[in-house]
Amino acid sequence: MPKTISVRVTTMDAELEFAIQPNTTGKQLFDQVVKTIGLREVWFFGLQYQDTKAFSTWLKLNKKVITYYSEILPGNNVC
Repeated sequence: MPKTISVRVTTMDAELEFAIQPNTTGKQLFDQVVKTIGLREVWFFGLQYQDTKAFSTWLKLNKKVITYYSEILPGNNVC
Protein backbone atom coordinates (compact mmCIF):
# COMPACT_ATOMS: atom_id res chain seq x y z
CA MET A 1 0.00 0.00 0.00
CA PRO A 2 1.48 3.38 -1.00
CA LYS A 3 2.39 5.86 1.71
CA THR A 4 -0.01 8.79 2.09
CA ILE A 5 0.95 12.40 2.68
CA SER A 6 -1.01 14.69 4.98
CA VAL A 7 -1.97 18.03 3.41
CA ARG A 8 -3.71 20.87 5.24
CA VAL A 9 -5.81 23.30 3.21
CA THR A 10 -7.00 26.54 4.78
CA THR A 11 -10.08 28.36 3.49
CA MET A 12 -11.79 31.46 4.85
CA ASP A 13 -14.24 29.23 6.71
CA ALA A 14 -12.32 26.09 7.63
CA GLU A 15 -9.07 24.22 7.90
CA LEU A 16 -9.23 20.92 6.03
CA GLU A 17 -6.89 17.94 6.21
CA PHE A 18 -6.46 15.50 3.33
CA ALA A 19 -4.45 12.28 3.04
CA ILE A 20 -3.14 12.15 -0.53
CA GLN A 21 -0.99 9.72 -2.51
CA PRO A 22 2.52 10.83 -3.58
CA ASN A 23 1.38 10.97 -7.22
CA THR A 24 -1.64 13.23 -6.54
CA THR A 25 -1.75 16.29 -8.80
CA GLY A 26 -2.84 19.79 -7.85
CA LYS A 27 -6.02 19.27 -9.89
CA GLN A 28 -6.90 16.12 -7.95
CA LEU A 29 -6.35 17.92 -4.63
CA PHE A 30 -8.31 20.94 -5.83
CA ASP A 31 -11.18 18.64 -6.89
CA GLN A 32 -11.20 17.10 -3.38
CA VAL A 33 -11.33 20.56 -1.79
CA VAL A 34 -14.11 21.72 -4.14
CA LYS A 35 -16.18 18.62 -3.41
CA THR A 36 -15.63 18.87 0.36
CA ILE A 37 -16.69 22.52 0.65
CA GLY A 38 -19.35 22.40 -2.09
CA LEU A 39 -17.74 25.10 -4.23
CA ARG A 40 -19.48 25.79 -7.53
CA GLU A 41 -17.42 28.68 -8.93
CA VAL A 42 -14.31 26.56 -9.50
CA TRP A 43 -13.07 28.78 -12.34
CA PHE A 44 -12.63 31.66 -9.86
CA PHE A 45 -10.48 29.86 -7.28
CA GLY A 46 -7.21 27.95 -7.02
CA LEU A 47 -4.66 26.74 -4.49
CA GLN A 48 -1.73 28.74 -3.15
CA TYR A 49 1.12 28.00 -0.77
CA GLN A 50 3.76 30.09 0.98
CA ASP A 51 7.25 29.26 -0.23
CA THR A 52 10.40 29.27 1.92
CA LYS A 53 10.71 33.05 1.40
CA ALA A 54 7.09 33.56 2.58
CA PHE A 55 5.86 34.49 -0.92
CA SER A 56 2.40 33.27 -1.93
CA THR A 57 2.65 31.12 -5.04
CA TRP A 58 -0.09 29.47 -7.09
CA LEU A 59 -0.03 25.69 -7.22
CA LYS A 60 0.13 24.44 -10.82
CA LEU A 61 -2.76 22.02 -11.14
CA ASN A 62 -0.97 19.72 -13.58
CA LYS A 63 2.04 19.15 -11.28
CA LYS A 64 2.22 16.61 -8.47
CA VAL A 65 1.61 18.20 -5.07
CA ILE A 66 4.68 16.47 -3.63
CA THR A 67 6.95 18.52 -5.92
CA TYR A 68 6.06 21.60 -3.84
CA TYR A 69 6.95 20.11 -0.46
CA SER A 70 10.55 21.35 -0.47
CA GLU A 71 9.30 24.85 -1.38
CA ILE A 72 6.61 25.21 1.30
CA LEU A 73 7.52 27.30 4.32
CA PRO A 74 7.51 24.98 7.37
CA GLY A 75 4.31 25.28 9.38
CA ASN A 76 2.29 26.71 6.48
CA ASN A 77 -0.60 25.26 4.56
CA VAL A 78 -1.89 25.12 1.05
CA CYS A 79 -4.60 27.80 0.80
